[in-house]
This record gives sequence, structure tokens and C-alpha cells, in this order.
Amino acid sequence: MSRRSLLLALLHVPLILPFVLVFGHVFASHSWSALLEFERMAVLAGNTIILCSIICLFAFPVGIALAVLLFKTDLPGRRVLRSMLGIALCVPLPLFALAWQSFGGGGWRPWSQGLLPAAIIHALAALPWVVWLTGLALLRVPPELEDDARTSASAVNALWNVTLRQALPGIALAALWVVMQAAGEIAVTDLVVARTFAEEIYTQFVLGGPDGLGRAVVVALPGTLLSLLASGLILRRFSSWTTFASSARLTFIWSLGRYRWLAGTLVTLCIFAYMCVPLASLLRQTSGGDAGSLPRLFLELHRAAYLNASMLLDSLACALLAGLLCSAWALFSTLWASDSPRARTWLFVLVVALWAVPGPVLGFGLKESISLLMKVEDVLFGWTSFRPLADVLYFEPNPLPVLWAQIARLFPYAVAILWPAVRSIPRDLRESARVDGAPSWREFWSVVWPSVRGAFWTSTFAVSALAIGELAASKLVQIPGRTTFVQELFNQMHYGATATTASLALIQLLAPIALWGLIAWRWSRPRISLSPTPTSGPQHAS
Repeated sequence: MSRRSLLLALLHVPLILPFVLVFGHVFASHSWSALLEFERMAVLAGNTIILCSIICLFAFPVGIALAVLLFKTDLPGRRVLRSMLGIALCVPLPLFALAWQSFGGGGWRPWSQGLLPAAIIHALAALPWVVWLTGLALLRVPPELEDDARTSASAVNALWNVTLRQALPGIALAALWVVMQAAGEIAVTDLVVARTFAEEIYTQFVLGGPDGLGRAVVVALPGTLLSLLASGLILRRFSSWTTFASSARLTFIWSLGRYRWLAGTLVTLCIFAYMCVPLASLLRQTSGGDAGSLPRLFLELHRAAYLNASMLLDSLACALLAGLLCSAWALFSTLWASDSPRARTWLFVLVVALWAVPGPVLGFGLKESISLLMKVEDVLFGWTSFRPLADVLYFEPNPLPVLWAQIARLFPYAVAILWPAVRSIPRDLRESARVDGAPSWREFWSVVWPSVRGAFWTSTFAVSALAIGELAASKLVQIPGRTTFVQELFNQMHYGATATTASLALIQLLAPIALWGLIAWRWSRPRISLSPTPTSGPQHAS
């Protein structure tokens, strides 16, 4: 089977199968009634729009300001502060909800339910993404434009009219990511009892019945089509623009002058509060609350690690395997797409669709794909008891369905990281290797791999860190007896922020921190820089 056929089978089928079924004869008579309840649909649409608007209102002013300070100024300790926010990129959304719950005293209060608490939690989770996506966009601004603007205008005008204007693709990408993340997740809204379209999708499916999947997909259809259109237009508009800057690229650095240390102190305090207050709340809850003690803290952590060690190691191994397979798949797909305009269009559509489709809908598609595979297997081997696919995908406890869901959900991230590296490979070197008659494997190891290996390992660690907390799709295909660690944590969260739940959350945090350390190590390479300029003016640095 060719790469294209395999990719079509494993990524396209779960993506399009729910929408094919909803238009089929099985659901035709009942499913569309879900859209006819106009009043309820209007309430859900209004709640979703309000939720996303509040999130953007909270996250973007602060996130853009932090991105400018951390990526475009001589702020003291900016690399350490960026790394701290980088760790938060990999923290699963349920942990933000649990930290809020723990900060509120361990149980939900009336003031901790509804759209506002959900928006605050989502905004806290979205802030690192806004900072990093905007910051990487700021690094792509041509330094000569900023230098010319600074000589003819004030610093504020140059920053507003040139730097931020040139970084609009990254800001638009961050806005798209934040909105889609909030509109398609149920980890927070389920806990704070906030009704959104994502909640309704999951509720319709849980109600069951012969048309349960149809009702769920019909409810998801308007938002999915809108997300596809918006993401396609934005990404197509900036198709020649890449977010991920080269580590050797020169950038224009603004000098903060005499306010440098004051700004550094304020930003450090804010980021430490952002990171340490939820962590302190979890530590406090683990140790037993106000009357807790250090021995109680170590006892709870030891008990949680001892009782869930096998589940944690299994989830970590599955996430690492997902990161490796997803990155390898993305690498070969981008190599193939770089040689063919038609393949680039096909890969672009696939990535946008996988990114835009809500996690529960993709999970439903995976369930239906597994069911379809078992039906085909029954037809092919109906005269025997040989059912290998049914065993590994449905009956025997193993991580393959979860691995499939993680790869399908995170494939766009791997492509986004690897595509700039693949595009930077000198085309004449590849063509020279082909002219010399080098086989494909020799061309890959001698020409391609030296140019992309840094991006490949970054993609592997980043996807693995995100896979550890993936829940929206994988929770629907988990085989009983093979529960992931984040699923167990999510189940425990419904009982409140108890000491057991907080200890599980602290253990869950260790894996993203370790993986982000590997990413930071990969990025900590010597950078090209120009000779320093006086501190009274702007500087050029890497």
C-alpha cells in the first residue's frame, strides 16, 4: 500500500465518515430534527460566541504585550521566562480546570460555575499559545523595516504600524487556534456546567439510540463548516508565510533603556504568579488543605505514583510512540508534497480539516471506522474465528485505538513544525542526488535528514507532550482495561479537587515538563548575532 493510500485510510476515513453517515439513509429521518430546535441552538451559539469573545478579551492584550517584551526587547531573563510559558503549552486543559478548582478551595462554588469561569480557565490555557505564536511571528518581521521605521517615527508608532502589522499572520493564527480550542473542548465546560456546542455534541452522542451519531454530527456541522472556512481562508491567505522562525535569523531588538529592570521584575512576577499560584494550590490540596503537612504531601504523591505507575508509564510510552510516528508520517508527507503542487493542496486540505473538526466528532469517526473495519473483517473471515483487527481495536486492552486518535488529532502540529524545515532544503542538492542515481534512502539520509533532524525531534517531543493530555477524541475509543492517565485524572476531577486528584495532577505535570526540557535543549543552539549596539538605542540580535 502506498503512503498516500495509507494516509487516506487512517486519517481521511475517520475524518469524513461521520459526515457521510449523517447524510445516509440511516439517520435521514431523525438526525436533522436536532437543528430544528431553533431556540436551543440559538442559546448554544450565543454561549459559544460569548465564551470565545471573553477568552480573546482576556488573553490577547496580555499575550501580545508579553510576546513583544519576551521576543522583541532586551528584557532580563527573557529566555527563562519564555521556557516557563513553553512548559504551559504542554499542560492538558483539565489541569488548568483542576488548578482553578483547587484554588477555589477544592469544590465548586456557585460563583465557579457558568461561562465566566470557563472563559477564565480557557484564557489561562490560551495565554502561552498567544505569546508563543505571536512571538514567533514577531521574529519573522524583516529587521530592516523596523530599523527604517524607528529612524523616522517614535518607538510606539514603529511598533504599532510596522512590527505588529507585519506580525498579523501569527496573531491571526493565534486567534484561530484559541477560538477553535475553546469551541471544540468539553473538559472545562463539563465541569463548570456551561452549555456550548461542544457540550451539545457530546450530549447528543451520549443519549444513544440509532441516530445518536447523526444528531451529534448534525449539531457539529455548522460550527465545523465555519471553522473550516475561517481556517482555510487564513492559512491560504498567508500560505507563503511561515510561523516558525529560523534560529539563525537576525531580528530587531528594542531597548527598554532605564525601564529594563523594572519591566523585567514586573514580567517575572506576573509569569511566576501565573505558573506558581496554580502549582501551589495543587500542592496545598495534596498536602491536606490548610491543616496539611509535608509528610502528608509525600505520602499522597507516593500513593498516587504507586497505584498508577503502570498506567502512567503506559500513557507516556504511547505518547512518545505517537510523537515519533506522527512526526515520521508528517515528514514523509511534507517531502512528498514539496515535489507536487497537487500534493501540497491535498495536504493543506487534510491538515486544515483535521485541525478544524472538533475532537468529539473525530472520535466518533474513529469509532465508526473501527466498526466498519470489523464488519469488513466479518465478511472476509466469516467462516473462521480469526478476527485480528477486532481483537486489537476493540476487544483486547491495548493502546492502538488511542494511538490512532492521537496521531489523527496532532498530525497538523507535526506538519506545521516540519514544513518550514522541508522547504528550506536546497532543491539543487536533492536534484543532484537524483541525477547521480542515488536511491531514495540514500538521498534521504545524505541530503534531507541533516536539514530536518532538528525539526523532526522538536516535532516528536512537542507532539508527545500534547498527546499526553489529548482527551477529546481518544476518550471515545479507549478499550476498557486500558485507560489513559489523563482520562483517569479527568474522571477523578468530577469528585472535586481532592488530595488524590491533586496528586494525580502533579504527577501528570512531570511528563510535559520533562519533554519541554528536551525541546528547550534542542533549541538551545548558538545563535548568530551582530555586535552589540549602545543600550540607548535599538539593537540587532538573534
